[in-house]
Amino acid sequence: MGSHLGIRRRYFLIIAGITALASLAGCSAPKQEVQRTPKPPVQWSDITTRPVAGLSNEYRILTARPTMGLFPANMAVTRVSLEADEKQGLTPQPKLYADPRNEFLQWNTTFDDQMAVSEAFPIDQRDLGGGEADPAQILAAFRALHARVGMIYAVNELSETESEMFGALFDNASAEPIAVIHAQAVSVEPPKDEEKKGEPKDLWDTDSRALVRAKFAKLTHACVRELIRKDQPAVIEAPTGWTPAGPVRPVEWPPRHPGPGH
Repeated sequence: MGSHLGIRRRYFLIIAGITALASLAGCSAPKQEVQRTPKPPVQWSDITTRPVAGLSNEYRILTARPTMGLFPANMAVTRVSLEADEKQGLTPQPKLYADPRNEFLQWNTTFDDQMAVSEAFPIDQRDLGGGEADPAQILAAFRALHARVGMIYAVNELSETESEMFGALFDNASAEPIAVIHAQAVSVEPPKDEEKKGEPKDLWDTDSRALVRAKFAKLTHACVRELIRKDQPAVIEAPTGWTPAGPVRPVEWPPRHPGPGH
C-alpha cells in the first residue's frame, strides 16, 4: 500500500514540476506585437474606367452640361476592396467590402437634409449574382435594383497614420460617371492636457480612418447638392393624338348644377 502511495506521490510531483516549468517559460517569453497588414491599395481603375488625375481633397463634376431629370432619385452605394482569393491565385481580386447595416445608416444620415435623394441603400457581393466586382457589373446591379444614381468608392490606408477615400458618382441609366470625389486625412495627437488627466482618446476624433470618412461624406454631400441644384427638369412629351385638341364641351364657370329631380 505504501509503495503505491509513493509512486502516486512521485507522479504528481513530476506533473507539478512540468506545469511550473511551462508557466515559467510562458512568462519569460517576450510578447510579440500583432502588426496590422494593410490591404493592397485600390486604384481609380477599380472604380471607374474614366481616368482621374490631380484630384486631392475635393470633388469634380465631370458632365459638361447639367443633367436632365436625374433628381429626385434614390442612390445605390458600395465599397470596393482588394481581397486575395486562393482559388484564383495570389493576385488580389476586387470585392465588395461593405456591411449593409453600417452603410445604410451612414449614407442615409449624410443625405438626410436632401429631399431630392429619396433613399441611399448599399449593395454587397451577393447582389452581383456571382459576377466580378468591376464597375460595369456593379452598375448593372444598381440598375437591376432600380437605383437612378450610384456611388462606388474605396478606402486606402496609406500608412499607419494616413488614409484616403475616393469614389465616383454615376448616372446609372447611361453608366457614365458624373462626378468624382477624393478625401485624405492624417491621424492627430490628442491634447496634452487630456493625456495628463488620463482620459482615453476618442478614435473618432483622432484616427485617420474615421477622419477621412467624415471628410469624404462632407465632400460627397456638397457634390450631390451641386448636382441637384444644376439638374434640369425632364421634358415629358405626350404621344401624338393622346392629348385632345380642346375640351369636350365648353367649360362653364361657375359650374351650374341641375336642380332637384333633374
